[in-house]
Amino acid sequence: MIKVIYTSHRVENLPFFEKEIENVSTVILEEPRNEILSDAIEGKISLDTYVSLIDTPFPVYTSKLIEMLRKHRDKNILQIEPYLEEVEKLQRFKDGNEKVREMERKVNLAWLDYTEAFMKKEFDKIIESVINFAKADAERFIMRDVMRAEVIKKYDSAVVEAGLMHTKLAEILEAETLCIPLEIARILNVEYLENPGNVLTKSYIYGFDCKEELLAARSLIYVSLVEKKELLPTPENPYPHFINEQKIIRFVNKLDYDKCKKIFEKLWYQK
Repeated sequence: MIKVIYTSHRVENLPFFEKEIENVSTVILEEPRNEILSDAIEGKISLDTYVSLIDTPFPVYTSKLIEMLRKHRDKNILQIEPYLEEVEKLQRFKDGNEKVREMERKVNLAWLDYTEAFMKKEFDKIIESVINFAKADAERFIMRDVMRAEVIKKYDSAVVEAGLMHTKLAEILEAETLCIPLEIARILNVEYLENPGNVLTKSYIYGFDCKEELLAARSLIYVSLVEKKELLPTPENPYPHFINEQKIIRFVNKLDYDKCKKIFEKLWYQK
C-alpha cells in the first residue's frame, strides 16, 4: 500500500512523519537523488557537512530529518523527484527533458514579470503577475506529480513524503493520505485553513472558480508577514509555524482588495 504524507519543511512535523514510517520498509523522500544521503544516514559524514553540501534553504529541518532517519537506517530510504533532477541537469547545462525545460522557462518568465511589476510599484500589475505565475506554477505542480507518480507506482508499499501542494500525486497513485497540518489542527481543536496563495494555485490545478484578484492580493500580504526563519518547537509551543501561519491566514482572510493594497504599499514602499 502506498501512503502519501502531506507535510512541509517544519521541524514540528517530523514526529508525525516518523510515526508513519515506523512500520514500513520503504520511505520515499520528496527530493532529487544525491550521492551522500546514505553516508549522512549511516553517520559517515556529519550533519553539518551534509547540510552544507546540499545547500538547502532549510538547514535546521534537514539536520533534524537526517537525525530522525538515522534511527530508521534499516529501511529502504529513497529520494524520488524526477522533475527536480531534470532541473538540476538543466542548471548544469546538460541535456535534460525538453518538456521540463519549457515548463521552467514558462514559470521563470512569469516570475520575472512579477519582479518587474514589483519594482515598478504598480499594485494592480503585481496582482496580474501573481495570477499568471500561479497559473504557470499549477501546470508545473501537475507535471511534477505525474512524473513522480510514474516512478513511485513501481513500488508495492511505501510511505511517500509530499509537499502540501502535491495533491494530484495521491490521486494518480490512488493512495491513502495523511495531511500533517490537518492532524495538528485536530490536536489543537481548530479549523485548518490553507493560505490564499495555495488556494489560488489549487484553483488552477483543479479548474474551480475563485476570486483570483482577491486571493492574489491576500497572498502578497501573507508572504510578507509570515515567519521566514526556522522555528523549533518547545513544550510551551509545540507547533510554532502552524500557529504563526494560521494566525496570519485568519488575518489576511478578513482583508478586501483595497486594504491589501494599502498594507502592501506600507510594508514595501513606505519605509
